[in-house]
Amino acid sequence: MNYRQFLGTVYLLVCSFSILFLDFPQIRSLFWKILLNYIPASNDNQENVLKRKRQEYRDTCIIYDNMLENPNENMNDSEMKIYKQISVDLPRTFTEYKLFSIEKVKNMMLRLLFVWAKRNPASGYVQGFNDLCSCFIAVFFTNYLNFTLDEFKIDMDEFNSLSDTSLFEIEADSYWCFKKMMDNIQTNYISGQPGLQNMVNIMEEIIKLVDIELWKHLKKCDIAYIQFCFRWMNCFLMREFSIKLIARLWDSYFSLNDSFNFFHLFVSACLLLNFSEKIKQTSEFTELILFLQNLPTNNWTLNDMDILIAKSYQVYLIYGDKVRNQYKNIINNTKKLKTNE
Repeated sequence: MNYRQFLGTVYLLVCSFSILFLDFPQIRSLFWKILLNYIPASNDNQENVLKRKRQEYRDTCIIYDNMLENPNENMNDSEMKIYKQISVDLPRTFTEYKLFSIEKVKNMMLRLLFVWAKRNPASGYVQGFNDLCSCFIAVFFTNYLNFTLDEFKIDMDEFNSLSDTSLFEIEADSYWCFKKMMDNIQTNYISGQPGLQNMVNIMEEIIKLVDIELWKHLKKCDIAYIQFCFRWMNCFLMREFSIKLIARLWDSYFSLNDSFNFFHLFVSACLLLNFSEKIKQTSEFTELILFLQNLPTNNWTLNDMDILIAKSYQVYLIYGDKVRNQYKNIINNTKKLKTNE
């Protein structure tokens, strides 16, 4: 076990404690930054690294701020396409949460996503990236505002009292953590998104190994996995759960190696297995596909998510090596792309 794995294990223990007793958003914010290798684990140098990386992001933004201030005059066709798509997606980002309807927050996310897309042309911007970066935005805001991911109530007077420096720090930290995460999954989003299709295929194989009857039933009903779980891979279940539950899931992902490309497949499979009996009782195609595309997870609690993670890890321990060996060529091809950062 290397140092990062050890730190991840410690963090998961902290998460268990906080769920039982109190919520410690500052701990999550700190550990995410460490586990994503954005800042060092040593407290001695954390502030210096944060200062340097935030300044680096500020210097990068200078290149693109003129474009964003006057896109019609300063953007070419490809840049305008990225800008318009992000602008369309942002109002759809977790509409149930007031935070993401605030204009300043939308502008932060617009710049963050545009800068990332420009500096990562292999994939560029893909719909769903707005969802992925929103979790970092929310978690890092808990360091500056008196709110939790549980209640998610924003005091606008408190928000308006935040300095531009504080808002920029949240944006910069979110950018770098989003980038660190995307470095490991960017190949999933290149032209044609073959990585996502491969993930769907591997998840189907997990279902076949764990519950052959469920696999046969879906086959008999002509249900293709791509019809309902493509967005599970594209958005990593962000549209299936609240941000509070996604943050808990990502606690586990950031604490494990290659979890977004591999362990996530077991989580997705176990999410489907959780509804196995209901699925087997439904044979009509339209009814079944609608159920699969809208699983009843709205009332899930942290305890439900913990049970899902625990079951997923159990299945991972039993079948992980077999699946990895069977699909090792596909899995090995999901290596991070080199970027110019």
